[in-house]
Amino acid sequence: MAGRTGVILGTALFRDGAVERRALVARLSDGRVADLNRIEQARLRKLGEGQPEGLADARVPPSLRRMLEGGPRALQRAKQTLVYAEKWNQRGDLPLFVAPTLASAMAVLQPCVPRPTQLRRGDGTHRDRFQIKGPGARIASQPQIMLAVVGGFGDVRGYCIAAEDGETTVLGGWMTFELPPGQLELRVASHRRSVGLDSWEHLDLPSLRAGEVMLLPPSRLKPFPALEPGVRFHLSWPVEEMELILGETLPHPTLQ
Repeated sequence: MAGRTGVILGTALFRDGAVERRALVARLSDGRVADLNRIEQARLRKLGEGQPEGLADARVPPSLRRMLEGGPRALQRAKQTLVYAEKWNQRGDLPLFVAPTLASAMAVLQPCVPRPTQLRRGDGTHRDRFQIKGPGARIASQPQIMLAVVGGFGDVRGYCIAAEDGETTVLGGWMTFELPPGQLELRVASHRRSVGLDSWEHLDLPSLRAGEVMLLPPSRLKPFPALEPGVRFHLSWPVEEMELILGETLPHPTLQ
């Protein structure tokens, strides 16, 4: 599962008073999240282009799924906009409304693909694509952890971390186009469980449609001891760390 680019993309919910909107975002080097569509609008406006909003929607759409549907050319344009955003940020005047910090409450990280075209496991069984949660999700039981593959058009494919608690699928907030070396780790209190990412390296993956998500086989980890509601799980890999919260109901399934 060879990677092709180091760019990391995601989806964030931007809040401007009572108005909320989802946006395609990229992580800047200082940790801020850049709204690539709005930044592309600003770039085109500076160049004197007519109708910068419509042109930006076509070049760098405000949806990660739409960007994946655009294939390699759309990905290349998103990368170019990210380079522009980094240079703007280095000048020190990149506005917060197009690149806030996640700690500011102006933006909340969502599942990387909030509404995939299809959600299924590698064995062909389907999951409810409308029951997807993201970082900070409340879950009903100890999670199974895994990687998810996100389909794109042409020579494009992404990877994110994922978890299942029986009813719900959780997707990480950030998607990378490279499978990095390292481990996928689940930690709660002083307990840790981990598995090498190379466990998924040699799987024979089918072709996926743009925006389709496939959950790879879950890791086989020893279950944690009985846990109290409210305990926080920390799921991490080299791309991000994601927190999950155990809810009020407390079944204790064995991790498979």
